[in-house]
Formats: sequence, structure tokens, C-alpha cells
Amino acid sequence: MDKPEQELDGSRTLPGQVRPQPNTGEMAEPNNSGDDDNEWDCAEEKPMHGANDDYDSCWDAVTKVGLVIVGIFLFIVVFWSACLSRVIIHIMIWKLNPPYTNSNFTLNKLGGTLQVQSERMELKVCDNIANGCIKGQVLRNGLPVSWECRDKTATTCLLLEDIPSVNVGWIWGLLIIMSVPYLYTMAMSLWKSCFKKNKVDNFDMRVFLLSLTIEIIHSTGLCIMVFLVMPAFDPASASVLPYFVCVIPVLLSVKFQVKQEENTKVKKNRNRQSSSTMNGGVNKINVREAPDAMKHNDFKYDTIPFIGAVIFIMGMGFLTLYVYYNSQSHNMVTTLVLLLVSVIMVSVIWWENFVTSNITQKTDGKNQEKSFLTKYVKSKRDTVSILTYFLKIGWTFLATLIIYVIQSKESTLITVRTLLYLEDAATVHTLSGTIRLESRSYITFGCMTFNPYLMTVVCFILTFVFFKASRYTCRIVLQRRSFAPPIGLNLLLMPFVFVILMKYPLAFTTEGCNVLQPLWELDYGNSVERLWPLIVSGVLGLTSLAILTLYVWSTDGAKMEKVERLFMKPAYCGIFLDLSLLLSRRRYLYDVDYSTNRKADDKPKEVYSPLVYFCATMWHETENEMTQLLKSIFRVDMDQCWKRQVQSMRQEQRRSFYDEDIYDFEVHVFFDDAFKPRKVNGKLRNGRKVNDFVKLLEECVPKTAKSIYGNYELEPVRKFETPYGMKYEWMLLTEDAKLIVHLKDKMRIRHRKRWSQVMYMYYLLSFELNKMKPKLEDKCKELSKSMKEMVHNLSENTFILALDGDVDFKPEAVTLLLDRMRKNADVGAACGRIHPIGSGPMVWYQKFEYAVSHWLQKATEHVIGCVLCSPGCFSLFRGSAVLADNVMKTYTRTATEAKEHIQYDQGEDRWLCTLMLKEGFRVEYCAASDALTFAPEGFNEFYKQRRRWAPSTMANILDLLLDWRYVKKNNDSISMLYIIYHIFLFVSSILTPGTIFLLILGAIITAFPSIEPWLALILNLVPVIVLSMSIFLAKEDTQLMLAGIISTIYSLVMMVVLIGLIKEGVESQFCSVTTVFFCFVAGVFVVAALIHPQEFTCIFHGLLYFLAVPSMSMLLILYSLGNMHNINWGTRENKTAAGQDVVIRKKNKLEGQTCSIGDWCRCMLCVREIQEESQEETKNETSKNTIDIQDKNKVETTPIQTIDVQKKSSVEKKPTSIDTPKGEDKTKHGDFKNSEDIPEEERKFWRGLIKKYLKPTDINPDEQQRVQEDLLELRNKVFFFVFILNALFVTIVYVLTQVNAYQGTLEIPLPCNVAGGEQGVIEPISIAFTMTFGLLLLIQFFGMIYHRVSTLTHIIASTRLEKQTQIKRPTFGGEAGREMATTIDEAPKNAELTGGEPDKPGDGARKGWSKLRASVQVSSALRSISGERRRKPEALEKLRKVIKDATKNPINTIQEDEEDDDVLSKYPNTPVIIQSIRSLQKEENEMPSTSNV
Repeated sequence: MDKPEQELDGSRTLPGQVRPQPNTGEMAEPNNSGDDDNEWDCAEEKPMHGANDDYDSCWDAVTKVGLVIVGIFLFIVVFWSACLSRVIIHIMIWKLNPPYTNSNFTLNKLGGTLQVQSERMELKVCDNIANGCIKGQVLRNGLPVSWECRDKTATTCLLLEDIPSVNVGWIWGLLIIMSVPYLYTMAMSLWKSCFKKNKVDNFDMRVFLLSLTIEIIHSTGLCIMVFLVMPAFDPASASVLPYFVCVIPVLLSVKFQVKQEENTKVKKNRNRQSSSTMNGGVNKINVREAPDAMKHNDFKYDTIPFIGAVIFIMGMGFLTLYVYYNSQSHNMVTTLVLLLVSVIMVSVIWWENFVTSNITQKTDGKNQEKSFLTKYVKSKRDTVSILTYFLKIGWTFLATLIIYVIQSKESTLITVRTLLYLEDAATVHTLSGTIRLESRSYITFGCMTFNPYLMTVVCFILTFVFFKASRYTCRIVLQRRSFAPPIGLNLLLMPFVFVILMKYPLAFTTEGCNVLQPLWELDYGNSVERLWPLIVSGVLGLTSLAILTLYVWSTDGAKMEKVERLFMKPAYCGIFLDLSLLLSRRRYLYDVDYSTNRKADDKPKEVYSPLVYFCATMWHETENEMTQLLKSIFRVDMDQCWKRQVQSMRQEQRRSFYDEDIYDFEVHVFFDDAFKPRKVNGKLRNGRKVNDFVKLLEECVPKTAKSIYGNYELEPVRKFETPYGMKYEWMLLTEDAKLIVHLKDKMRIRHRKRWSQVMYMYYLLSFELNKMKPKLEDKCKELSKSMKEMVHNLSENTFILALDGDVDFKPEAVTLLLDRMRKNADVGAACGRIHPIGSGPMVWYQKFEYAVSHWLQKATEHVIGCVLCSPGCFSLFRGSAVLADNVMKTYTRTATEAKEHIQYDQGEDRWLCTLMLKEGFRVEYCAASDALTFAPEGFNEFYKQRRRWAPSTMANILDLLLDWRYVKKNNDSISMLYIIYHIFLFVSSILTPGTIFLLILGAIITAFPSIEPWLALILNLVPVIVLSMSIFLAKEDTQLMLAGIISTIYSLVMMVVLIGLIKEGVESQFCSVTTVFFCFVAGVFVVAALIHPQEFTCIFHGLLYFLAVPSMSMLLILYSLGNMHNINWGTRENKTAAGQDVVIRKKNKLEGQTCSIGDWCRCMLCVREIQEESQEETKNETSKNTIDIQDKNKVETTPIQTIDVQKKSSVEKKPTSIDTPKGEDKTKHGDFKNSEDIPEEERKFWRGLIKKYLKPTDINPDEQQRVQEDLLELRNKVFFFVFILNALFVTIVYVLTQVNAYQGTLEIPLPCNVAGGEQGVIEPISIAFTMTFGLLLLIQFFGMIYHRVSTLTHIIASTRLEKQTQIKRPTFGGEAGREMATTIDEAPKNAELTGGEPDKPGDGARKGWSKLRASVQVSSALRSISGERRRKPEALEKLRKVIKDATKNPINTIQEDEEDDDVLSKYPNTPVIIQSIRSLQKEENEMPSTSNV
């Protein structure tokens, strides 16, 4: 972020620096030799406390409570949606073949226990009072009133028919339930084919034929099961059949297996000895594990499926026995054959999840290639699915017709016409007897004809809710809590549910409709002996199914993973919905090498560990800003060190354990303009020296590190001389992690942020990967991979975290951004939620502005397409995306045209994202990742910042819109809707000044009725004209002064507007479009704040935002467009850095207070003569060269990346030591004197990079003149275009308003009255304002809601209830104690954790403060004065050892071991190979070498 301007000269001493000695140009080194003897110097200074230094335990508790609530809610939703949908489906199937008395077929009567109730068989009409009833009363025996005889004149009628009647609506309802998942899959595949063309595989005929065959087999089996087999059973016994619809998975689970460990909790034999040791009062529990505690049972997984298969066969045998006992002899064989064939055909659909995905076939005896089976399993089949599921839907309907035609007892045509509602009735023979199909005037048991379709709609809603909730549960890592348990419980309880329903059918009646069989009830005393085979088969079948699906209990799912990677099938089975999701849930999320050879050795699992380069850019940061960034880095370092140690410990128990939150990292800080000329006794000397800001950073690094690490300090800094200047290097706590500061000399290399980004892009991505090429070749041979694949995987898992020099963030913020990257490989960049910090009204305004822009605009961009800008202050970029064609190479382009200066250098982060979007990469917004950065605190500084942002934003958006065809074709995330949205947003942004002008005009007219509209127009137009004229006639400071004055006046006007809106709302009682719209906008902001509880306080700054609307939405746009030719950075500049003093001092020898009217008239008061500096000294102190941009009599100084050859001094022309040609003096001077040399390979790279892309450019005066003229011409065109367009808009609306005021012909009446009884109307101004912003705000509101759900999902998925998953750190004292979560009480008493020697029992000085420590923090000075010995800082290496010991021997060992067991039970014992650039570098460094570097 940009900071206030700071005027620094050589005489100023920054905080923490040592003032230079008189008459010398060298910085005096502090004398620390006697620090140990200076007992009086006992006070300490610690870095300023930051917003992220405190551990937010409250929010952590809220997220955990939220996780519990969401888990319980999802459990309930999954269970009840599955249960109710299953109940409806079985009842609908039972309606296809209801039981009747004229049959000995007891299979659909629960083995004969379902008996008809004779007293309910008929309805009688009372004909006399003698029978105890009123004449004409219907004796119903408890039946509902709606049940009537078909013959209204009959005195009695039988409700139980000889041939049961079946409504064809039940058949069509089941067909719809079966077809909806197919339609969903077809629609999703069609959508991907149309809008995600780059992700859709090509149509393959072999894949299509195999897919169609499998789907047709499944559809045929499902139709046989639903319309033939299951109607022959009652609901209770039919609910047992799903246990056996997994024949193929059971057989394949025995055939294809992975040798792995038993996925149960790690069994440890512990011999616990608890002993209390009085070492600081800490109770330690020593745990001694048995010798075999770390060994795991090599129980082969293929033994369990074999047992499951045996149990399944036994259960199938008992089910066959049940069918044999309860079916008639003439159809027993048919029933058994159809049952066996249907379960086999239905189960074929889940074969993919239970076979190998890496089956290979030998081609020439040596090489192996993937078989067609592997290709089929791994193919997406989106294009194939469109045609496949279309044919499957058609075949499902055709197969149903064929089934009923085959069973027809009448002509085929009558049956078909009856099913199509063309005939009244048809007779059909089923497995249990004869039924009568009816299609018209069907009324039975009080249920009307539309009831089957009503139940179908309810069932469809329930199944879809179950489907979405189940997949959502797996995505948020709640599979073992809210997915597997409710589904298992539903499968277990379903038979018992139907036993209750069949026992009490009349209790389940709604509005006289009983969808059960009310004339039948269970009689447990009849034929119970026939049920035992069914009970045994149900127990065995459920047991075998539980064994088959053990894999759903071995993991909680995957955090924010795509559902395509979690489930094999894109949809569900409409009939067996719970079973389908269980069997289609992938057993192995990642590609694993399978083998049919069960004796083969375990093959290690290969994963790619992310490598994150933290790349920060600095220039003129203050000490507080530097400290804020360094704290964030050291917090990440501490966090990663702990996680690595925990992972190492757990890998000793489970070799495949891998923490996804661990990543390799390296910190690079690129410091612009880091050097100044070297002077000795006021005279220039050879060499360069670092400036005061660099020295401040060098002091901040060890001091800040000590505040985070405790009493441990970094190793001394190593300094290297480089072709671009110097680099400082510190080793961090995490192994192989470094903090490297690159000091750029602008005389050697281009400065500014974009060129620093070019430096680290080429250095960290291109150079580092090329350097590893020899090692990669060996690794490719070892892993049998191609170089292209290996480089792609490494670059895809290499990331650059772009940071500003003042950003503050927590380690979790980086992890959340990485989650976005892992979820989708097409994501090229991801940004977090930026929170502005600082003080003052401008910061308050920006708090609300940032909140609204993130809540609404960025969230909407993320939902409907891509985020247009990933801000450079805190964004994560994927290495492969940066290395893509037309991205990194194009990013090095030097601006030559006027529009390029604005697009390239004024908003470099937005331009980089534009390049990525054009090349097909996605840019996302992660609202859960928070970062804090300082915002401009002054009005002028804020305007200058936005003067740079606004033109670059418009230029990049316009670049995308003009090239929309290419972008839409190349980027799957950008659709026509997204383009239309941004066109509308772009046009509304241009018309925003005119809209605000009209708003103020209407407010003046409303608040002051005595003022004529034309006079109000003039009054409102005057300040706009004044500011517009000042843009062309006055200096920038004058423009800003006028903008500030006008903004103040307008803020008072907006207060009048607010009062007027409130007054109008009260009088009109919402019979006003303006009032309704104002309430809508306020409501959107309030709702947004409510669903962002951590940021709710931002809503209180909304009043200031409202008052500043004219200034920020009208004046600021005019100022930004009018000064777009000024390409100064605008912020964080000083006079010396801007190079402006050179021109002034050479032209003026007099100094005083000046006043002027533009450049027409100027006078100087209090004149005094100034001493002119020497030409040589002035030029060396100049940090930038200038271009004089002249507009009439005005002179604007604009810095461009140039070095004027004619203005170079003799000192600057002299080559520095590293670029010294052969034969010249190579002596190092100044700060380079004690520096080391970088490797020759790296030096060669930097020289080549500087020569090709980063060499300071020499621009001749003619080129400078051309650029200045082009910028002015572009400014004039854009400003006048926007000004005229808004003027036309204001004129049209104003004229329409006046015409309506005199004639009233343009008013639209409203159906309500305002105060005084007048009818409300809509005016043109109201229409203009509402149409401009209302629709956009509505779209953004729904986009915010959708994105917020995604964010909450991410937060829940990242939250863990287990203690072990939260990184536990000991308290190291000082800042670390406040920042870290602590698991060890009274850590300062533990000498091993605080560093230094252990406390002696008789140390009275330390005991003297023991009572105060509980409530009072004793300062270091008081402890020293009291006699407490000051501890010397220790090396960081010892802290690493302390952390390692603390992770291996935690205090709460018993509880943590149990938590570890639960975590480790999810992982097999297969070793894991972690691939990353860091691992390859480490292997290379560990190779024996003959030379020492």
C-alpha cells in the first residue's frame, strides 16, 4: 500500500538509527563492546504491538462451535432426506402391486404376517336407528371421511377389490425419479461442453460404446428391479434388497486390491509411569512405549473383502431361502432369476471404484502403456455423457413399456395406450398375481389422481437435497461425522421404519389420503417362523455392505476438493440414492499404483510439496511498517517449523502421513533505490553506500526476530555483492529457509515495483528451475517420468506470494490461499481480504470502502467469472501461470505509448492479472485470508493514490472488453454474462459523476423549495467547473486544495440530502422510489455486515462514506482523468527522490514565500539568497531524472525510468567493482568492502537479465517530448469524452425533469399516496439513479451471498476440533508468549524452553517476583535492578532442537497420543515421496563436493 509523503534529508535520523558523526559521510557503528558492563542500560525496547500479534481465541471458539452446529445440521439433513425419500420410493413401488386375499403369494405380505382387517373391508350405510346409528350415516370403522363407495346409491360396498387397481401415475412417478439424475448429469455435461471447452475431452467412440453399454445394462436391471422384483415384496422386505445390490463391487473388491495396512487406530502398548518432578513446578508424565509400539500390523487388506464376500454369499443364500418359502411354485424360479439378474445388472454401474485405475498391458515385453481400461476410468466423459444419458433416458422409458407389454393379459396396444393415458384401463399379470392399470377417474382410499405426482415432486426435492448435502459434507471434511453415520443408520433402520408403518397404517393419514395399505396390518402372531431367513439375510447383507464400504470411515474427505475427485459418478441413482453415494465415493482420492499381484512391495506415494516464495517490495517504509512485515514472516517461520516437526514425528508411525498445510518457503525482499553516493569528509569517493532506510531494515530484522523467537537470535547477516547492487541473507528457524534482501542500485538496474517483480519472476522461476535441470534429468530417470511432466508439476506447485513492505498477515492466511490453488490447477492467482489500517477520517472512509468492494464487487467477480485484480500487497501467484506464454515475457515490455504508461506502470498488479486472464487462467478471491496494510491517512495522498489507480483500472478493463472474443474463447471462467456485467459496470462508472451530480441537484431542490431548479443547477455546476478549470490551469497542489474545499462543502450538502431522504421517507411512507432504493442500499450493506461478523464494525463508517460520495464518486474521477498524464507514483515520495529539486535549484538562486494565479502572475515575499550547490554533488544526490511536460505555460515533472546520458557525472560513469572491465581497479569500496561474491552462474544470470530487460533506459529529448505530447493528448481526449458524456446525461435528465414539472406527462403513478393525500409518482431522476445502480447492486448482492457460503465452507473445512491439529507451541517469553497458542503452563520457569541456564532452587532474586507474575508483567529493567541475571540470546539452532524435543515429548502425552491415533488411522503405512524444488536442491547440496563454498 502507499504511504504518506515523507521529506527526508541526509541530516534526519530515523527511529532506531545512529546519527552520523560530524564532517563525515560514514554512518558510525554503535559501540556494543561494553553492553555487558553497562548495568545501568537495563531497559529494553520491543517492536510495536500489531493487530495480528494476539491469538484470537474468541474467533477460534466461534469457528469450532460453528463446525459442531454445521456437522449436526448436516447429519440431520442427510439422515432425514435419505430416510423420507426411501420411504416414499418404497411406498410408490408397493402401490404397483398391492396385496390381496385371493392369493397364496405371501412374499408381498412379509411372510404372511401382513393380514387383512375384515372390519375395514366394507363401508355400510345405516338404514335404521336400531343398529345404534343415524339413518344415512356411513359406518367407516375408523376410516377417513373421504373414503366413499364408487356407487353413491349403494348401501354397502367392498373396499377390497378382487383385482387390485393401480394408477399409472405411480409408474410415471417412479420413471421421473429414476430419470432426474440422468437429466442432471446430461445438463452438467452439456454446460461444460458449452462453457468449459478447454476442460472437456474429445469424443471417443470406444469410450462412448463402453459407457453406453454399462449404462444400458444398469438401466435395464433397474427397470426389472423396480417394476418386477421389488413390487413382489412388501416395503419391509424390499428395504433389505439394497444390501445385495452390490454383487459386482463385492467380487471386484476381492479381485483387485491394494496391499495396505488395516485402517484402524494405531495400537500402542503403553507402560505409563506418572512421576512429578519439581522442575519449575511442571508435572511431567513419562511415557515408555513397548518395543513394538511403533510397528504396525501388516494385515493385508484383501483378507477383509474376502470375508465380506463370504458373508455376502451367505446372506444371498438366506434371501433365496426366504423367497422359496413365500412364493408360489409356478413363479418361484422366475422370481429368483429376476432377483439375481437385476442385482447384478444394477451393481455394474459402480465397477470403476473397485478396479485398478493403473492396469497396464505389455506391448513389446519391455515397455508398458496404459490400457484402454485405464483410459476409460480416468476419462472425464463429458462429451460422451451428453449422448449416453440422453439414450439412457429413452431406454428407461422404453424398457418400462416392454416390461408391462410382456406382462399384459390383453392386447399390447391397449396396455401401451393405458400407460400413455390414452385408454382407461388394462389388465396385467405380475409375479404376485393380476392387477388392473387405470389411467382416468382414479380414486382410491381418499387419494386423488395427482397424489402420485405430488409424492414424486416431494421425493425429487428430498433426493436432490440429500445428494447435495452429502457431497458438501465430504468437501468440508465431515465425512466420518455427517456422511457415513447417517447413511449407515438409514440403511439399518429402514426395515424397522416400515414395520412400524405397516403395523399402524391409519396413523399416517393426511387429508383423508393414506398412501399405505390401510386394509392390512401386521400380525406378529401369524407366520413369524417364515421371517427368520429374511432377518438373517438382512444382518449378513448389511454386514457385508459395511465391510465393502469401510473406506468411507478411513478419511474425513478432502478440504475444498472438487466433487469430481471425491465421487466416481457425477450424479446418484434415483432409487438407491444412499447406496449409490456410498459406492461411488472414491476409495482413493489420489492416483495410486494398484497391482493385481498381492505379493508386490508397497510403492511409495508421490506428492508435490508447494514451494512459496515470499516476495516483498520496499522503498521508503518506516520502522513500524518494516516491523509489521517482518513479524508476519517470522510467525510463518515458527508455524512451519512446528508443523514440520509434528509431521516428522507422525511419519515415524505412519509413513504416508503428509500435512497439506506444510510448504517450503523462502523470503525475498527487493529494496528499491537502496544506495546513495559515498562521501568522505564531504567529498565524493569511489563506491556506493546503502541509504538510511536499508540500515533501518538491517536493525529491524534481528530485533523483530528476537521478539517472535524469544531469547534466540538470528545468525549474523551475510552480505553479497551482486550486479544489481547487494543482497543480505539471514538463515531462518525452518530448515533451509532464508530471508534474503536484494538491495537495488538504480544506477545499475531499473527501479520501481514492476521491475522488481520482473527480477524475482525470472530469478525464482526461470533461473532456479534451469539450475536444477541436471538433477531433474536424473530424477526423471529414477521416477520414469518425462522432463516435461516433472517441470510442469514443479512449476505448478511453485508459488510467489507478492507482498508490500508494510503488510501484516497470519500464517493461516497463506494456507487458505494455497487451498484455493490446490482446489483448481487453472487458478493462476488468488488474493485475500485486504484490511486498511491507520488513523484518521480518510482511513475510516477506506475501511468501509474496502469492505464494500470486497463484500460485493470482488465476490461477484469471483462467482460469475474471475477477479480482475489480485492486489500486489497480498496475493499468491502460481509459477506455471507466470511462466505461461504472453504473461512473464509480455510483463517485461517497456512502455513506449501513452496508454502503455498508464496500463503498465500505474497498476502493475492489475495488468499482470489481465495477462493471466487472457491466457486462460483464473483469478480468485479468498475472503477467509486476511491481511492488513497501511492506507493513506491524508486527503492529498489518498487522491494521488486513486489518481494512479483509476486510469489504470479503466485501461485494463477496456483492454479486456475490446478483446472479449479472444478472452471468452480462451478462458473457461469468462462467459458472455460476465462480459455484459462488466460492460454495464464500465458504462455506469463513466456516468457516475453525472448521476451524483443529479443526486445533489435533486437534494437541493427538495431541501430548498424556494430555489429555482435552474439556479440550483448553476449552484451545483460552479464547483465542478472551477475544479475542471484548475485541472488545466493550476498545479496539482492547487487542484488538491480546491478538491478538499469543495469536498467539505459537498459533505454538508450530503448531510442535507440525508435529512431530506429521511423526511421524504417519513412523509411518503415508502411511496417513493428514492426512499425504497435508499432503504434497499442500506439493507444490502447491513446484511453484508451481518454475514461478515469479523468485519461488522466497518458498517459504522458508512455515514462517512455517504457524506464523501460527491468527493469520491464525482470530484475524484474528474481529478484522476484530468491528471492521468502525470505518471508520478504520487505517494511515498520526497523531493529528493522525485528529482524535482535539481531543476528548481539550477534555475532559481532566490528563495522565499511565493503566491501566484496559475502561471499567469507570480510574486515572491521574504526573499533570501540561497547557496548554489556544485553540479557534481547535485547530480549525485538526484534519485530520478525527469521529463518536463509542458502544457501552455505549465511545467509538470514526471519521472520515467530514464537516465539522461548528457547529465551523467564523471563519478556515475565510473564502473563499479563488479562490472569493472579487465585491467582496471577491482577494489571494493564503501559498504561493498566486506561483502562476499555470489556464484559465477548467478552473476552471469543477473548480467544477462539486466542487459536484456532491466538496464536503465537512455531516452533522448526527442523521445521525451513525444511521450509528453502523447500523454497530454490522451488526457485531453479521455477527459473531454467523459465530461461531455456526463454533461449530455445530466442535460437530458434535467430537461425531462423540467418538462415533467410543468406538464406532468412523464410521471408514472404509483398505487400509493404520499403526505397530504397526493398520489405517489416516479420521476426521471429517480429512474436514472435506480437504473444506473440498482441492478448492479442486486447482482452483487446475490453474488456476495453465494460467495459467502463458499467462504464459510472454506472456514469450516479448515477448522478442526481435535487439539492435535492446532499447532501447540511453548511460550518463549516476550512477544512470542502473547502471539502463540500455549500448551505449557508457566513456560518461563522451564529453562529448556526459555533458553539459558536452568533456574537454581535457591535463586531468591527470581523468586522475589513470583507472586507478581500472576497479575503484573515485570519489566526487564526492574528484573535487572533486582539482581536477576540478564540472559544472553542463544543461537537459533538451539530453538530448533528445543521444538523438536517438545514435539516428541509433549506434556499431555496420553491425551495427545490418543488424538494422534485418530489422525494417523486415516493413513496407510505406504511411504510418501515429497517432491519439490527445495528437496532437489537439498539433494544436490548433500552430494559430496571437493570445494567449499
